Amino acid sequence: MSVVPTEIPEVGATSLRLRQNPRFDPMKAGFGTEEYFVWSRFDGATSVKDLILMTGLAIDRAVAIVRELRRRGAILAPGETEPPTFAAAPATATGRVPAPSSPTATAATSSGRVTAPMPAVTVPTASGTRTTAPMAAVPTAPPVPPAAPLAAGTAPARTDDRRVATPLPSLDDATAAERAMIADAIDLSLDEKTRILAGLRLVAAGDPWALVGVPSGSDKKVIKRAFFERSKLFHPDRYYGRQLGPWAQRLHAVFDAISAAHADLIEGRRPRPASQQPDAAATAPQSPVEYAAELFDRACQAEVSGDLASAGKLFAAATKLDSSARYLRRAASCALAAGEPRTALDYAKKAAAAEPADPSTARTLAKVLRALDKLDDAEEVLVMALAMKNENDTLGAELAGDLSAVRAALRSAQRR
Repeated sequence: MSVVPTEIPEVGATSLRLRQNPRFDPMKAGFGTEEYFVWSRFDGATSVKDLILMTGLAIDRAVAIVRELRRRGAILAPGETEPPTFAAAPATATGRVPAPSSPTATAATSSGRVTAPMPAVTVPTASGTRTTAPMAAVPTAPPVPPAAPLAAGTAPARTDDRRVATPLPSLDDATAAERAMIADAIDLSLDEKTRILAGLRLVAAGDPWALVGVPSGSDKKVIKRAFFERSKLFHPDRYYGRQLGPWAQRLHAVFDAISAAHADLIEGRRPRPASQQPDAAATAPQSPVEYAAELFDRACQAEVSGDLASAGKLFAAATKLDSSARYLRRAASCALAAGEPRTALDYAKKAAAAEPADPSTARTLAKVLRALDKLDDAEEVLVMALAMKNENDTLGAELAGDLSAVRAALRSAQRR
């Protein structure tokens, strides 16, 4: 499969923007690294199609993971408060659904293992619901082979036509030092190593436009989308649980540089000189903002690994040093997942105060208010969010869906 389908059985239309189920416990689910990464990306603001494309995983594999998350109740469709019930599928310690023991249920192929066909289910679509027919088996990606000597040195080409970020530079002319790095025996594939090294070349060049992956002078909308696409390739959460050795620092250097370049371009700041990029500033004292960024990154890693208590403490420390809305929103989501809605409300209110005209921030606040059963307040926030300037039609539709769900809950409460 080279193109994301318009609909996925059990999930629905890939134009929908699904979100994490706040009642789902990822610790008990026993997710593997890839399942954790994909699940952590569902934010209610990104369509399923974009999320699949931006994970960097093979489309077949990403689709299979999304289906599994949906079947296990880890993600919710717009307007849902509880996940639908699907036919039970046993889970393993790694969070993957094993193949049935019947000899006709599985078949070995050259590309991996094929699971049994799924039963017919009712799924949401952009215009309502429909019942799907049983779907053919979905192959999973084969294990990554050990790193081989450097050949072409470039990451696999993206096949979707919606890519915004420019391709990463080629490593056909890898230096002796880069070849030595690639020879490291660590838990990264050849493509992943060359991708990180290509990112380090961009960091060394110090061009913020190239780091984000857009032509010089691009508008903010293009910059944001390209940043979202490229940052997914280097986000530390993607490599959770792997033994990276010295590559962990290289990965963080690239991700931090891309994030800093994005902030500089969006806020109109003068680009930072190469000497101030993350990989060259190891001996410089950290500013409070830089320390907050480090704490925030550690908090995100702890959250993805399921250690919500440690994540909460780190988010608290980060937001004391830097109360940016982005940090506060993530802290609110973590507190909500940890069963601390009062703490989540405090973060969400501060984020709304920092970005009073941002509909996504308002949506976070409404989500917390709903969890606290403050339906009247949630309704008011959503009505205001819908009145805010918003160039994202899909987000507007999602906000309208949230408002309908809140009003339905209010009517139900009044009948009681």
